[in-house]
Amino acid sequence: MSHSDFRIEFGGDHLLPAFCAGFNTGFSDYKYGIQMDEAQMVQFLAHSGIDLEHSAVLLQQNGAGWHGAGVALVAVMDGEAWCSGLAVAPALRGAGFGRRLMEAVQANATAAGAHTLRLEVLVNNAPARQLYTALGYQPQRELIFWRTEAPAAPRADVAELHAANVAAALAGAYAWQAVSPAWQRRQRTVALQRDALWAYSFQDGGEIAGWIISQPTASHSPGGHLRQRIVALAVRPGDQRPLLAHRLLASLRAHQPNTVFSVINEPVESIFTPALRDNGFVEMDRQIEMVLPLYDAERVTKGRSSNSPDV
Repeated sequence: MSHSDFRIEFGGDHLLPAFCAGFNTGFSDYKYGIQMDEAQMVQFLAHSGIDLEHSAVLLQQNGAGWHGAGVALVAVMDGEAWCSGLAVAPALRGAGFGRRLMEAVQANATAAGAHTLRLEVLVNNAPARQLYTALGYQPQRELIFWRTEAPAAPRADVAELHAANVAAALAGAYAWQAVSPAWQRRQRTVALQRDALWAYSFQDGGEIAGWIISQPTASHSPGGHLRQRIVALAVRPGDQRPLLAHRLLASLRAHQPNTVFSVINEPVESIFTPALRDNGFVEMDRQIEMVLPLYDAERVTKGRSSNSPDV
């Protein structure tokens, strides 16, 4: 395998097919991997705030020309960068391409004015964790993936939920956030999906006391239960926050007992962690949020061996 048969490029519309191929082959064996065509990829990028200008594709040459063999998808907003996914074709892993992709997007993000680059990695993905550690990324906190299974058990401690205007819910919910959300659940990212979101409020003492914002998704089986991915949870500040968090989720489950709900990347320290567990949400997986100060990236790259573990 000659390195002249590979190159890394940053994206534009003309490279969309290569990004799709690199994504699909790189995540073909990933635990939560999905396959996307070009239209689905465009929608995913738009809803995630990812710009191909800041994302890199690994191109491999064969008899048919150059095709995508890996990707590093990156968003840059307000002086920060986020890598939503790094993937390399299974047959090419261990040859340093994952490291090369990350070093390329780090340099690009730095040039774009970002001062940090953050990402999430599954706790059991040892090769990826080793690579990120070798590049200088530091663990920040653990994030939990929760999911329910329908139907919900009857509960007595519930309040009526009301459909809410999404824009009002976004403003209200993020004003009450007690813990900084993971990147893909920050207000600026969630707002990119505004047209696809549902919002609910519930009242306590005649005033709004909590917000839920979710995105409906298709069932994975014909005739299956409705599914919603919760993207924001918030309750009114004060001493009653734990109780309100519990009532909010109990009310949601009572309001839609046959819906399967998921919550991705809820911080462990969130006040909703015990409330989720108490209301039938099951912990499915964990990720580690990691951050690299980009002003350190060049020093770290030069100070470590290029033979570090690769994904």
